[in-house]
Amino acid sequence: MQNVMDGLEDALSPHPALRGAGELRPVDLFEEVRSTELVDVVDDAVVAAIAREVSRATHELAERPPEPEDTDTRAPVDLEVVIPAYNESGRLPATLAAMVAFLSEQPWTSRVVVVDNGSVDDTAAGVLNVTGRACNVATGWCVEAVAIGCSQAGKGAAVIRGLRTSRSRVVGFTDADLSTPLETFLPVMAALEDGASAAIASRHAPGASIAGKQPLGRRLGGSAFRMLSRPLVPGIHDTQCGFKFFDREAVQSALWKCRSTGFAFDIELLRHVRDDGGRIAEIPVTWTDTAGSTLRPVRDGLAAFGAVAKLHRELNRGTGPALPVRRASARPTTTAPGSAQ
Repeated sequence: MQNVMDGLEDALSPHPALRGAGELRPVDLFEEVRSTELVDVVDDAVVAAIAREVSRATHELAERPPEPEDTDTRAPVDLEVVIPAYNESGRLPATLAAMVAFLSEQPWTSRVVVVDNGSVDDTAAGVLNVTGRACNVATGWCVEAVAIGCSQAGKGAAVIRGLRTSRSRVVGFTDADLSTPLETFLPVMAALEDGASAAIASRHAPGASIAGKQPLGRRLGGSAFRMLSRPLVPGIHDTQCGFKFFDREAVQSALWKCRSTGFAFDIELLRHVRDDGGRIAEIPVTWTDTAGSTLRPVRDGLAAFGAVAKLHRELNRGTGPALPVRRASARPTTTAPGSAQ
């Protein structure tokens, strides 16, 4: 920058009409020089003056002490669990109490982060009402529950907000209804320790089951949805179970690529993880269809199919949805060590 300024000043000095221009302010130069033949020279003088101001400001910024670290940044732990929540004040306190108690007995340090997705009830207050902590007597580590906000609508937006702001080794998300057993954390952590980039619960992998019979409409709709989704993430039996955890470093690129915030979010995230070379471990679970679901089968079902069709178009460069086919060479699903078969 200094070389540029010196060059500009040298270009000004030889001109006889700019008597002492180097000492004049830009406004004085405009008063002193009005001849049209000197317009280019005046412009050079103004540029030089601006360059000097930019240099001075840059120097001041370089000398300024760094801003204090963001006080909202959470300290890293071994496992950070994100729960996206919209109007979950009814069941969230019990979920948090059970999860915090379970995690406090594990050998890893943990935190539960509730992302309030624009709730109009007492969702955030429900987090504060949980005494907040449970402590492991053996290790002395206390598991805390905290709440952060997300103004953008959609489960995907809330999950992305929670995962991007984490600095923990393992990050992931689960639903507020505890449909997936808390014991699933054990094979999930084992799979990630074994080198998987993602470990996800599955209701449809070999060895999995669903406790209680779902209505026929939901079963048929779910089967059709899985058929449409399967070509996007081959080898994965269940992309929609709300219990997914990741090696944080491995999932960062995938998170920044995601554009979906609704029903297609889970599929797009897994697809990007797979495209980045990550291995996905699918953990079979016994899943419970918990009462109180806000899912509207017809309206939400149509929205879900539309979201996946759009994702097909985007990921397949406008070629439209690929028809599901059986391939002998399809990538097999990886089952975590110690998981039930």
